[in-house]
Formats: sequence, structure tokens, C-alpha cells
Amino acid sequence: MVSIGICDDEEPELESLRGLVAAYARGRGLRFEISSFGSGEDLLMAREGGADFDVVFLDVYMGLTNGVDIARELREAGADCCIVFATNSRSHAIDGYGVHALQYLLKPLSERNVSMALDQALDSLSRRKERFIQLSNRLGRYRIRLGDIVYAESDARVVVVHLRGREDLSFYMRLDDLERLCDDGRFLRCHKSFLVNLDFVYAVESRSLRLETGQSVRFSMSPQAVKSLFAAYVARAL
Repeated sequence: MVSIGICDDEEPELESLRGLVAAYARGRGLRFEISSFGSGEDLLMAREGGADFDVVFLDVYMGLTNGVDIARELREAGADCCIVFATNSRSHAIDGYGVHALQYLLKPLSERNVSMALDQALDSLSRRKERFIQLSNRLGRYRIRLGDIVYAESDARVVVVHLRGREDLSFYMRLDDLERLCDDGRFLRCHKSFLVNLDFVYAVESRSLRLETGQSVRFSMSPQAVKSLFAAYVARAL
């Protein structure tokens, strides 16, 4: 079952979007658990209480609350959901980079645009959940989910894979070989010694990528090239 969170402070908008999401599920024979929230604070409280959403639709303007700030709090709390913004203006689109927004939809929302966003979200969830690689070292053989790789670094034919929420793993191999295994749009070979998962990039700085984990990864490409690649990845639907 896919868990969907919908947040909008306008009741008619909330119910309309809920209806579009429910119609999408019925039309494709899918099971969705849909939760509606009239404020960002209610959504955050639900997550603190144990709710775990796969996809979250957020209105950008909700009274005194900014939906981008709510999305940032979700990310800081470790939420790995697909975030779709709905708004009357694209003026906050650039802010969506830092929270890895999947889509940015203009109101009034249409069945076509909501369906496209959900198609993309389900595809993303499928890739995150199902793609694994297998690596071996002298201690054993490991099945590693691509979505758990934060970044990898190479030094003297030893590759250290930094994982989300788990200890680092070291393998005697070439970074080129790991890059081929991680044949996925999320990964950027930003330096001869570093391969980074763009899902964890918080900011592009002058010579490094700042990660949500607090780490920094150097890049040897031009800053403009890195910024363009990052923007194309996180805002591919804008």
C-alpha cells in the first residue's frame, strides 16, 4: 500500500486533490492510504506520531506557513518521501532544490498533471525500493540498496562506501567499477575519487557538495557544470 499525505489550508482545494488522487488509484487498481491535513503543523505532528508517507502533496502558501519550510523540516527529520508542491506561483521553485521536490504543479490542479506526478512518484519509489547491488570483501558479501549509498570515495584501489544509517564498508575495487554498478541518474562522478548520490546533496558550494549528513564532497568539475547538473536532476519536472 502507498501512503499519501495531502496538505492544504483551503478545504475545497484539499478535497479536490484528495478526489484526484483517489481517482488515480481506482483507475489503476492500486491501494492508496490517503491522509488529509489542513496545516503543515498537523502533517508534522502526524509524522512525529508514527505516520510514514511515501508521497506528500504540499501547498506552498498556507496562511503563515510556507510549504517549503514544512518540506525542509520533513527532510531534516529523515523523511525520504516524494514531495510534490502545489501552488499558484512558481516564485518558490528555486527553494524546491534544497528539499528535492519531485514536481511543482500550478493550480488549479488537473487530473492530467496530478496523474503525471503520481506516475513519476511511483516510478521513483519503485527504483528506490528495488534496486540493489552486491559487493564483496574479505569479511563477506553485501546486498546494498542504491538509495542507501550517500557517497563513495576511492584511495589506492580501495573504495569506501558511505551508507545512510549504517557503518561504512570498504572494498578492494576501482571506483570506475562501482560507478558502472550504480548506473542510475542519482549518481554523479564529481571527482576522480568521489561518486555522490544527488539525493543527499543539500547545497552546491564553490568547490564542494554539502550533504544532508553534514559531510562535504569535493568536486573537480566547474562549479557551473555541477550546479546545472544538480538543478536538472532535482528540478527535472519544472
